[in-house]
Amino acid sequence: MKTLLNGEVKFTENHNNWVVEVLVKWNKKSIITTIKSRKSDLKTDFVSCALTQAKFWTYLTRSDTFNFSGRKSEFSELILESAATQYLMDSKNGSIKLEGKYLIFNGGIRKKDETSLSNIFKLIEMLMAEIDELNKINVTQQRL
Repeated sequence: MKTLLNGEVKFTENHNNWVVEVLVKWNKKSIITTIKSRKSDLKTDFVSCALTQAKFWTYLTRSDTFNFSGRKSEFSELILESAATQYLMDSKNGSIKLEGKYLIFNGGIRKKDETSLSNIFKLIEMLMAEIDELNKINVTQQRL
């Protein structure tokens, strides 16, 4: 990424019952990351929802403000309450969505900020682990 002004990398990885599809695009100033994580052992689909930045309200209040759209569920509540979510949403035009069996993150960082790029992957792993824990609890309760 340091030698090329523009570029794109795609890769797919399996991680603890998740299939993680990553698309990273960069130009000379920024890196845009899209991570689509599919939960392969999920019994039912996630209830669709999205958390995005409310640019107008953020501008007016001079603090981070977010929009939540879609229906609430245990998984959407988990995303709203997770510490990892706040850090992920700090990225430029950050958004987190649940659609079908997918957890989708999209956001940008400055090209020189390589630490934040690795942190995005760590935070997504944390969020996936929290979803796994909630899913295990739900499966256990359904069996009882």
